[in-house]
Amino acid sequence: MSKRTKYDGSIRIICAVLFAVFSFIYIYVFQGELLALMQDYLSKGVTESNAFVTALLFTLLLLLMQWGINRASKLHGRWEALSYIPSCTLLALFTDVNDGTMLYSGESWLWGILLCTILYIAIVWLNRMTTSVHRLNFFGFLWPNLFSFSLLFVLTAQISNHAPAPHMELAAWKYTHEENFEKVLEVGRRSHDYNAELTALRNLAMAKTGTLSERLFHYPQHYGADGLIYNRHKKQSIAYGASEFYSHLGGNMPYGGENGRAYTQRMAMKNDSAIYRDLYLAALLLDKDLPAFAKESSSMVASDSPMPTHYQEAWLLYNEQYPESAITFVPDSAIVARFEAYRSLQSEHEDNVVVAENLCRRKYGDTYWCYYEY
Repeated sequence: MSKRTKYDGSIRIICAVLFAVFSFIYIYVFQGELLALMQDYLSKGVTESNAFVTALLFTLLLLLMQWGINRASKLHGRWEALSYIPSCTLLALFTDVNDGTMLYSGESWLWGILLCTILYIAIVWLNRMTTSVHRLNFFGFLWPNLFSFSLLFVLTAQISNHAPAPHMELAAWKYTHEENFEKVLEVGRRSHDYNAELTALRNLAMAKTGTLSERLFHYPQHYGADGLIYNRHKKQSIAYGASEFYSHLGGNMPYGGENGRAYTQRMAMKNDSAIYRDLYLAALLLDKDLPAFAKESSSMVASDSPMPTHYQEAWLLYNEQYPESAITFVPDSAIVARFEAYRSLQSEHEDNVVVAENLCRRKYGDTYWCYYEY
């Protein structure tokens, strides 16, 4: 007896729409930068990716593949969503890219395709062994498909590259390549995820926009002065990697084994450039070397230009620790008031260091004091 029902057409359309919406949003919103980097890598920088077009083409190709395979397997009605297993498998495998090496795992592809084939054949066989289900109403056909899609979509997302930091790094690379450094600083602005490359790109963007001394500690800085440089041995593609990073700094790379502080100091001494000067002072702050920072920055006190926020924060801390050689300057009243409130909060919770640290991070996490002490 034929297993076709009057609901097959409606179920088929609903499933196609659900998969198309998931696939397009998943690629365009969550995997667009990764696939753009992959295209740049494979084309050696010759072509550029348009995330919208990429998402649209991928979705259409996966829908076409499902249609072709299902013409032979004939999974309809309650089984319609399961006919998208091959499409979801390919979607997961194509976005399961190592963002560091830009390589696919041959083992993952082998096992993924093998398991997908075995599972799909088993489902087709099971479908042909079952009896007709004409007595079911529309929702009796719909809910099994919705349940199947829920599992497929979750598994697809889990298999693919879904770590937040690498994706933010790739978005930052895109804007760095375009020299849109303000956009770089908007990437993951409220996220607590980070990696060394994303940190370096953000610090480069602040250096290029002249805001290192105002915004450095608005972002996670877990690598000290080494967060100012990019691993010169890490190569991703023509448009993304060490060569691209240092091209924005005049093409000057660190020597072998040279750390962030040594590199920025050498470049500041060799180049009469405000960028390298800012980077070197930032390196001293990140290394928590207040005496060296005070020595290198004390000449700025006599300047008529406004004194940067983080420099004032560091000078206040230095004067507190080294009163015998205090730097004479007129700090911003708002910064002084904030420093006093910071110390007051610490005093209130001096009997519980963990609570004090958590509260200070929450309220003063964008200050040099919090970075220096916690």
